[in-house]
Amino acid sequence: MKTITLLLLILNAFSVASKAQCKVEVSNLTTSVNGTGILPGDTICLEAGNRDYLYFSQIKGSEANPIVIVNKGGTVTIDTDHFFGIKFSQSGHLKLIGVPTDQSQYGIQITRVGGGAGITIDEMSQGIEIAYTEVSHTKIGGIYAKTDPDCSFVATREKFLFDGLKIHHCYLHDIADEGFYIGSSKYTGQHLPDCDTTVFPHLIHNVHIHDNLVERTGWDGIQVSSSPINCFIYNNIIVNDSEKETPNQMSGILIGGGSDCDCYNNKIFDGKGDGIDVFGFGEMKIYNNLIVRAGKSFQPDINTAYRHGIFIGNAPDNAAVRLKIMHNTIISPKSTGVKIFNTSTSNHLFFNNLITNPGSFNLDGEAAYLNLSGNQLNISVKNNLFSEHPENIGFVSFDADNFDLKPGSRAVNAGFEAGLNKVIFDIENRPRPHNNGFDIGAFECQDVFAGLDEPGIDPELTVFPNPASASVFVALKNVNPQPTDIILTKLNGKLVKVFNFSSLSSKFHLDLQGIADGFYLIHVITAEKTYHRKLHIIQP
Repeated sequence: MKTITLLLLILNAFSVASKAQCKVEVSNLTTSVNGTGILPGDTICLEAGNRDYLYFSQIKGSEANPIVIVNKGGTVTIDTDHFFGIKFSQSGHLKLIGVPTDQSQYGIQITRVGGGAGITIDEMSQGIEIAYTEVSHTKIGGIYAKTDPDCSFVATREKFLFDGLKIHHCYLHDIADEGFYIGSSKYTGQHLPDCDTTVFPHLIHNVHIHDNLVERTGWDGIQVSSSPINCFIYNNIIVNDSEKETPNQMSGILIGGGSDCDCYNNKIFDGKGDGIDVFGFGEMKIYNNLIVRAGKSFQPDINTAYRHGIFIGNAPDNAAVRLKIMHNTIISPKSTGVKIFNTSTSNHLFFNNLITNPGSFNLDGEAAYLNLSGNQLNISVKNNLFSEHPENIGFVSFDADNFDLKPGSRAVNAGFEAGLNKVIFDIENRPRPHNNGFDIGAFECQDVFAGLDEPGIDPELTVFPNPASASVFVALKNVNPQPTDIILTKLNGKLVKVFNFSSLSSKFHLDLQGIADGFYLIHVITAEKTYHRKLHIIQP
């Protein structure tokens, strides 16, 4: 499903470019584009090739007719010593879409920013979408989206709202500070020395950060703060966050003060920080996340805390939070799987999480899986799977970092059906539950026999070769009467092909031409019994 969605989005990006009637064409020598004469619905085309920074100012579309900025004729590459690669100032309702090319799926590439951030969305800009854009080798952050208040007092909370931000299918890597810095981290107030006063920074509503790949950041992979309404962080992959080991800047995903964000279907690998940090408020759902080896390579000094899979801290304004932490898979965290340190909590739900091999088990025992820090009365804990030994859980391949579940896994059908709080899809966007019940953790095993009594290997049934490509032979020994129908299905039970035979035989030849690579199930039907055997098809 994810692959199909990605393909549709790429095709849509191509469609945008192919249908675009360029109102403005920006040459490689141009660094500044002003919105004068550019109307809602217009398209700005960037000439392909190498260029310096780009500054977009006062470009304003409408919600119904946004202005679209695309590359034309190939990849746009920005390599600059400036203090930004691309900047949006006093702009709104526009889309920066890097149309994929033959060379890359990222049509706009910021390969180096010697003086600052990759992309900045500030100076009262809002209603921005960024997609298929690569940002790397920045002096500070990757993508910033906020307007810092100053002594003009025009960007304070009572006067300005950043409404609408979508960043998806982007690739950020080798970033000096945060990968994404969304919203102000000074939610409770920011002091302005020039006018000796404290103001409240603006809020940011309707935030969607999804389907991005973030690798090798110095600080947090994704940080979202001051976003209390319609905030969603999902389907992102984050690898090697927090490389600088800077205190208070160490997490794969950080939900900061003033934020109420749902965080789901993210994969976080090998960061030095916590997998997910939560300092927000309200009612948040943290589910279907895979967190692997959080903080494992971090060697703290005696005054620095070890890292966790998920850490729930106090909001900066001590606002109350109610969390629904469900169906997460946490593998080998440096210390605890989940630590809830927030003292302003009520009625947390902690269902169907899978945590294995926590680093502090020898020291903390069972508290290494879920450390409540005195909040035991404020949390409902049901049907979680805690294990010191990951090899006993039934992952497809622990050594290969494949944490999907085998049909016989202890996690299959062992979950709690959480009523209105149930999660109806897994981290791969596959349906949940499958067969008889909900699986524990981020993955829902899709094997046709998952959670059922899977038939054993029938010694009478032979399938060869296996794996197969163009054809396969199926034979039944010592079975009478012989079959006349053989059915091929996918592992989820979907019918692929029915093979009919008009004569009885002990051996059947099945033509597999046109059947895609993958795992299937052969059902051999006789009058008395149906025999089953898995088949792996690998087409040349």
